[in-house]
Amino acid sequence: MQVSKKKDLMLNKFKKYHFDDFTESHYNLLLKTAKKKYTFENFGTKSNNPHIILRHDVDISVHRALALAKIEKKHKICSTYFFRLRSEFYNIFEKPVVSKINEIIKLGHNVGLHFDLLFYEKSKKNLIKNLNWEKKILSELLNEKISVISFHNPDTKNALSISDYKLSQMINVYSKKIKNSYYYISDSNGYWRYSRLFDLLKNSNERKIQILIHPEWWQKTAMSPRMRVTRCIDERSKRTLETYDSILKASKRKNIK
Repeated sequence: MQVSKKKDLMLNKFKKYHFDDFTESHYNLLLKTAKKKYTFENFGTKSNNPHIILRHDVDISVHRALALAKIEKKHKICSTYFFRLRSEFYNIFEKPVVSKINEIIKLGHNVGLHFDLLFYEKSKKNLIKNLNWEKKILSELLNEKISVISFHNPDTKNALSISDYKLSQMINVYSKKIKNSYYYISDSNGYWRYSRLFDLLKNSNERKIQILIHPEWWQKTAMSPRMRVTRCIDERSKRTLETYDSILKASKRKNIK
C-alpha cells in the first residue's frame, strides 16, 4: 500500500509539473512547433515579425548545454548561451569545459555573461567595474565578443530593478525595454514558470517571446528536477575521478585505493 501511494504521488508530480516535457525528444517537438509560427532572432533584433529570442542560462551543466546546442543546430536555430564565471557546478577554466563551449560557438550559437550579483556588493559604480572585469575574462577566454548579459537568480538583490538596456556595452536581457516588448517564459527550477511552453506555442497569439531554457533540466528521460540535478552532479563527479585515474596511469604512478 505504501509503495502504491509513493508511486501515485510521483505520477501526480509528473503530470502536475509536466516532467515529460523536459526531455530531448520533447525539445525537438518544441522547436518544430515554434518554427511553424515564429522565426528565431538574436538579442538586439529590430524585427517586428513574430519571433522568438531563445536563451540558455547555463547554471549547472555545460555538457547538457552542448546537447541542446546540437539539437538546435539540427533545426537551423541560433540561440544564446550564458556562462557563469562563478558556478558551484562547473569550472569555466577547465579544458574540457572550454572545449565544450567552443564547440557550442562553432555550431553557430552566441555566448553571453551570466553574472552573479550576490557575489558583489551592490552599487552602480561597483556593478559596472565588476561587469567589465568578468566580461573581459570571458571574452579573452573564449576569444569572443560578449555583447549580452543575464543576471543569475534575478529575484535576489533586486536585479530585476536594474532596467538599463545596456550595461558595460552589453544588452541586459532583463531591461525594461525587453521586458516591455517580449512575453517571457522560463523553466527555472525544473518546471514551467508563467505558462507551459508547448501550450503557448500552439495556442498563443503572442508576437514576440523570450524563452529561457536551463540546459540541466533537459535529459534523455523524464525525471524530477532534483533527480536531474543529482544526475548532473554524479556525472561530473564520475568524470573528475576518471581524470584523476588517467593522470596516474599516464604518469605510471600507483593508484592506491
